[in-house]
Amino acid sequence: MFFLVSYSLNCFVCDSKEDEHCPETWTRKDILPVECEGPDGVQNARFCIKTIAVFGGAVATKRFCTSRHMDNQCIEVKYPQDEKMYYSCTYTCSSDGCNRTYRLYLSRIIFLFFLSMQIFFS
Repeated sequence: MFFLVSYSLNCFVCDSKEDEHCPETWTRKDILPVECEGPDGVQNARFCIKTIAVFGGAVATKRFCTSRHMDNQCIEVKYPQDEKMYYSCTYTCSSDGCNRTYRLYLSRIIFLFFLSMQIFFS
């Protein structure tokens, strides 16, 4: 007799533009990660993502599941129609609930550097 065992990754899923409980620094313990391949989930999800974007001193955070590895990187982008720079950091991980906050300390330092540059040069 064979049993097929399936594992689904669990990630935190939220967007600070729509949910005040989705800040960059997150210490809440009452919000749990969700199953990525649930009814409204992502097919073949293998990674949890956390993105942080800064524009004009405003910070936006988004957490989600994906099937693609999106690297760990911080970038700055200048769009021709805008005078200010956009700063964005992306963090990719692959264990349950890993896109919360606390494991991303080094990247947070890089992000804070970009944030201070944005404030300084605006």
